[in-house]
Formats: sequence, C-alpha cells, structure tokens
Amino acid sequence: MATFQEMADFWKDARVTAEQGAIAAAEAGAQYIQKRIQEDTLMRSQHPPGAWHETRDGDPPAVATGKLIRDTYSRPAFGDWARASAAVGNSSDYARINEHGCTIEPVSEEYMHWKDSGAPVTGWYHRFLENKGHPFIKPTVDEAVDDGSLHDVMVEAFREYDP
Repeated sequence: MATFQEMADFWKDARVTAEQGAIAAAEAGAQYIQKRIQEDTLMRSQHPPGAWHETRDGDPPAVATGKLIRDTYSRPAFGDWARASAAVGNSSDYARINEHGCTIEPVSEEYMHWKDSGAPVTGWYHRFLENKGHPFIKPTVDEAVDDGSLHDVMVEAFREYDP
C-alpha cells in the first residue's frame, strides 16, 4: 500500500502532466485550424488579382493574392491545471470584414470608384457596398468539430501526457 506522501506526490505529478497535456492539446488544435484554413477553406475558390469574381454570401472568400492565407496565424497556448487556451486569427486589414460582413461607404467622395476585369469601361461607381460576409475562421472550426478531426488532433497531442 502506498504511503500518504507517495499518493500526494503521484497526484502532484499527475496535475503537472495534465497541465502540460492541456497546453499541448490546445496548441495542436490551434495549429490544425490554422493549417486547415490556409490549405482547405481559403483554397476552395481562386481568381487572378484584379479580376472580377463574385463569391456567394456566406461562402469563404476567394483567393486572389494569398494575403489572407499568409496572414492567418495561431498563438501559443497557455493555461493552468487541466484547462488551456490557444487562438487562431488573421492580421489582414480586411479579414474582419470578410468574417463578419459590413457596409462600405465612400470617405471623401459621393461615390466609390474602381476598375477591375468585369467593370464597364468607366469602372464601377457605388454610394455604398453591402458585404454580407464571407467567413472563413468560424466555418473551419465548425467543420473540424463536426467531422471529429479537431477532437482527434487534440486527443493525440494530449496522449503523450495522459497519466
């Protein structure tokens, strides 16, 4: 039979191990979501830079320059006891507009104006543009949860630390 001190040491070691496992699992999950955004979600639709392209409301944005892909990141995990957190995000100026949608209005003129490959000869003129959103982070997380792949990645990362 184990002594009280041996049992206390066992549980203390188990707590440290579980804490490391929670951090490893959270970090693996964030890195998996980052990679899935970059290699799957954002690669579903592509077009050349400057070319007109219409993406259906609610679908992930189409890739033109690759900036959204390059600016997707995951932050290292932190935590205590058996809980840990990690983050996935995007540092691009227009990532939030794509993820949540917005209304765009001109700042110094009555109309916004630009040209692209699908524009009339004079270009496009609009008083405002309504962007219903082209989310790419939340749908990636939802898909990874629904198909079980996020769970599998995190369990595998935790397995090394499982007491």
